[in-house]
Amino acid sequence: MMKPSIAVIFGFLILSITGCGGSGGGGGDHSVINTAGTGNSALQMGLLQFRTQHNLVDNSCLSSNDCNLTMEDEATTAAWLDELASISNMAVLHWDRPIPWLAFDADPPPGTSRVDFYDGRIDAELRTWIDAFVPHFQRMSSGYVAVSVLNGHRTRLQQCRVDASLDADVTGHCPVLEPGSQISFQYDPGSGPVNASFDLARSYSNFILYLYDKLQPEYLALMVEINLYKELEAACAANWGGVARLYRHIYDAVRPQVDHQTQVFATLAFQWLLDYNDVTCHGAMAVETCTGAPSPPAYGVPDPDTCYPLDLSAITDLDQGGRLEILALSFYPDALLMDVADDNLLKFYPEDWDGVSDCQLRAQTFPFLDPVSALDRFIWSKPIAIADLGARSDRTLHFRGGYLIQPPGDLVSQNFWLDHFLTVAKERNFEFYVQAFSDDFPAIGTWTVHQGVMDMDLYSLFNNFAYMGIYDPDGIEKASVTQTWLDALH
Repeated sequence: MMKPSIAVIFGFLILSITGCGGSGGGGGDHSVINTAGTGNSALQMGLLQFRTQHNLVDNSCLSSNDCNLTMEDEATTAAWLDELASISNMAVLHWDRPIPWLAFDADPPPGTSRVDFYDGRIDAELRTWIDAFVPHFQRMSSGYVAVSVLNGHRTRLQQCRVDASLDADVTGHCPVLEPGSQISFQYDPGSGPVNASFDLARSYSNFILYLYDKLQPEYLALMVEINLYKELEAACAANWGGVARLYRHIYDAVRPQVDHQTQVFATLAFQWLLDYNDVTCHGAMAVETCTGAPSPPAYGVPDPDTCYPLDLSAITDLDQGGRLEILALSFYPDALLMDVADDNLLKFYPEDWDGVSDCQLRAQTFPFLDPVSALDRFIWSKPIAIADLGARSDRTLHFRGGYLIQPPGDLVSQNFWLDHFLTVAKERNFEFYVQAFSDDFPAIGTWTVHQGVMDMDLYSLFNNFAYMGIYDPDGIEKASVTQTWLDALH
């Protein structure tokens, strides 16, 4: 049998395995009330529109050659948005997929409708998908559009959507991104290589304004988790100044053309603003072999100033001239490895683990230290929002440092983080709160790496987001987690 290959579409958000069909549509009926149109006095609560579906838990799909994974099934978008409308009061379009850079490189002629002009320049399939969000935004009490200029790993520019069948890489790793950057690349539509280029600031501004005109959101994020660009790679950090200037340039181009009541900003990864380092905070992790009863935790009481020393330079760089109208935080608290689950052991397995044998090493996770308390040291007087937040309700595996690691995760810990941040959002009058996912997807099996279907990084990236829904994969309530969300929605 030939080894299956995997092609990345929409950054890290949609994948298809060669020779395999797409995922099925539809879902379970959520037990909910419809809260659309309740007004803005309540906390605005939205859900990322992604819905991951796959059959990669084991390798049985290989025998029938129907392995598949998708995060946005475009054929069922309208029906899926109907479901989301019944369990939220804010419409969300979180754009983390290739951008039609070439289509938006031209400005609309004077007197021409921006929507009509660009509707005629993008492919019909994409236009239909975007159009499905129009009635969704119209019926909800508020709307939030967030656009990521960077790909899923946050180290490259988003691919170019040439048409419905072709996405093309436009930059390499850690590109120089500045106002005035001309992006040149090459793609092959099947008839031979084609040279192409676009003005980054012009194309991106036009694209954002097109989505704004189309959907009329009250909240508009021009970039997503943009501080990750300077935090994840030293090579990218060297180019951060240009990215910050690009944001300010885009803000200046967009701000005069949107309603004055629309809030314009970028989203930031909260953990990196905290400047959290577990070794600095707690000392070395208490790792031991997986024999006998686990040792008791060996950590002292954490000091907030030591554990969260703060690095607010990204806020300062972006907010020059008041250009961050909201501090919108993206946060995945499982990364802090804090002991809020019933079973708080971090487990280590060999990379070729058979799935049955006991772990090789284990460690107690760290004492809880409320990250919200650090906000009081941000010296921030403008609104705050949760741009996306998710914690897992089950354990998942990740490749790291020669091991498979398995962090804690259960319904107790997921409900803890959900309830904590929803409570904080209401007490502190946050502008809005976006939950990462509506429905779970199960963890992907390690066979995908061992048989060459996925690389380790992509596998680990997807498993980071498994089991983060407020419903299970069939749309059935997850006991306390679902009820916590619905109670807050009321």
